[in-house]
Amino acid sequence: MKKDYYEILGVSKDAPKADVEKAYRKLALKFHPDRNPDDPSAAKKFTEVTEAYEVLSDDDKRAQYDQYGFATDEGEMPNYQYQHVDLDEALRMFMRSFGGGFGSFFGGGDPFEERSYRGRGPVKGDDRLTSVRITLEDAANGVEKEIEIVHLISCPVCNGSGSAQGEDPIECPECNGTGSMRIVKNLGPVQYVTTKTCQRCNGEGQIVKDPCTKCRGKKKVRERVMKSVNIPPGVETGNRLRVAGLGDSGEKSGPPGDLYVAVEVRPHPFFERKGDDVRCNITITYPQAVLGTKVEIGTLQGPVEVKIPSGTQPNSTLRIKGKGMPNLRGRRTGDLFVNVNVEVPKHPGIRERKVIKKLSELMGDRTKFDH
Repeated sequence: MKKDYYEILGVSKDAPKADVEKAYRKLALKFHPDRNPDDPSAAKKFTEVTEAYEVLSDDDKRAQYDQYGFATDEGEMPNYQYQHVDLDEALRMFMRSFGGGFGSFFGGGDPFEERSYRGRGPVKGDDRLTSVRITLEDAANGVEKEIEIVHLISCPVCNGSGSAQGEDPIECPECNGTGSMRIVKNLGPVQYVTTKTCQRCNGEGQIVKDPCTKCRGKKKVRERVMKSVNIPPGVETGNRLRVAGLGDSGEKSGPPGDLYVAVEVRPHPFFERKGDDVRCNITITYPQAVLGTKVEIGTLQGPVEVKIPSGTQPNSTLRIKGKGMPNLRGRRTGDLFVNVNVEVPKHPGIRERKVIKKLSELMGDRTKFDH
């Protein structure tokens, strides 16, 4: 028995066409054979979701499916069942669905090119994702970081041939070099055609007689290496930086994938970032607030001298232009906003109390009530 098409796509029976397409795209990306070369079941799932989409995205086919399901009461198959798709057709539908903006995701080229899931031509390697933690100062000024990268490279022993003797692979006798097995089943007047990955060659279409002892015939080995990565000024938590060519090696002389570095900026004990601006707090004495002064404040770019105007009130904010965070796209640099607190002594000494008392007598009663 086939699974319900709505269940396959994970949508309700009253889902609009836009939701059907959205669900299909998400699942098609997940199970696309080029993204799952080591999972033979991915091609089957990919074909399954494409078949469900092919029916539910067509108003006539969907109406017929809603009424009859996979068979009528008389045991006859609805017309749409004759449209059963195999893997090659599923791949063509996928490319048409995403149009020209998506072809480069699986190695570039014409997105409408009819190619098999084995990738007969050069195929770009998979991308890799890693992460790095930096300080706010690093984020403000940019920094080079040594990052450990784990990726797949072409086997250095067999030069990526998979063969211990460097011999060329031979055509897989199981699938005759196609990389897939075509299964045809007849059910009444309907012919079901399904395609699955060849188990013997894992979809390569070729096998190696004498596998390399280093990579065991897989042509690639895992490498763990330290690389220096440039972190540009202005990054923040959540940014992903792309480093070309540091992903997995490609297939059939294809280019390597890329490395994506997820950035995490550690919280700062003194500064708080708000977009491109930075905020901090300082505390001055009552005489400094009354008379004014100059204080040295540390910024992300180094210490600067800041003038505190006379008569500065508690919780006043001073703005220092250009001492915030640089914009990642280079448009501007944010500002530093300094919140000024005025310290009131909790336990003044004898001499301080005398001076404060004289000041109180001089100022008189200046109590104010806000209405």
